[in-house]
Amino acid sequence: MSWRNFLTKAKNFVLDALFPPICLNCSTPIQSQKDFLCPLCFDLLEINSSFYCPKCGGRITDPSFSCHPQTQCLLAPAGAYFPPLPALIHYFKYKKLAGVSSFLTALLIVYLKRINFEIGSFQITYIPLYPFKERKRGFNQSQILAQGVANYFSLPLVKALKRIRDTRVQAKNKNSQDRQKNVFGCFVPADSETIKGKNFLLVDDVYTSGATVSEAVRVLKENGARKVIVLVAAKA
Repeated sequence: MSWRNFLTKAKNFVLDALFPPICLNCSTPIQSQKDFLCPLCFDLLEINSSFYCPKCGGRITDPSFSCHPQTQCLLAPAGAYFPPLPALIHYFKYKKLAGVSSFLTALLIVYLKRINFEIGSFQITYIPLYPFKERKRGFNQSQILAQGVANYFSLPLVKALKRIRDTRVQAKNKNSQDRQKNVFGCFVPADSETIKGKNFLLVDDVYTSGATVSEAVRVLKENGARKVIVLVAAKA
C-alpha cells in the first residue's frame, strides 16, 4: 500500500469516527456517507414515467398533446417532492455534500431514458441565479444538473437567460399572484440569437408553484424558442 493510499484511508477512518455516516433522509447509520441513503430510504425513490401538465399537474403520455394547450411548456419531473428527495436536494443546495449532485443527475438521466424522450434536437439550459446569490452560495445547482445531463447526452449547454433582479424567497409568498409579481421581469435573454428557433430543455432542481419557471419560459418563448420542456429533479 502506498503512503498516499494509507493516508487517504486513515483520513476517512478518522472522519467516520468523528462524523459517523448517516442516511441523509432518516439519519440511520450507514456504512459510508458516499451511499447517502439507507436501503429502506433508497427503496422509497420512485422515478416518474411520463410528462406532466404544468397547469393542472396531470400526466401527459404523448408530448405532442397537452390538456391545456395555452401552456407554453411541458413539465418533466424525475420524481415527486417526497422523501427522500427533499433531503437530497437540501444537502445538495445548502450543505454542498460532494456527490449528491451526481446522484441527482443520474436520477434525471434515468428518467429521460425511461420516458424515451427524443432529446437530440434540444439544447440544454438552466434557471440562472442572481449573481450575488450565486457568489454567496458558490455555485448554481441548476447549472450543475444541466451540465451533467448535457455531458451524458453530448448536447450543448447554453446560457440562454440572465437574472437581472434578485427576488424574495418564493416560499414566503403564499399567494400565486404575489409569486408571479415577485419574479416578473427578473430574467432577460443572454443572447436572443442563441434562443431563436431552438428547442430547450430547461433544468431546475425543484418545481413548486411554477412561478419562476413560468417566467423563464415566457422569456424564452417571447424571444423565439420553439419548444420548451422543463426538467426538474422533483415536483411538489
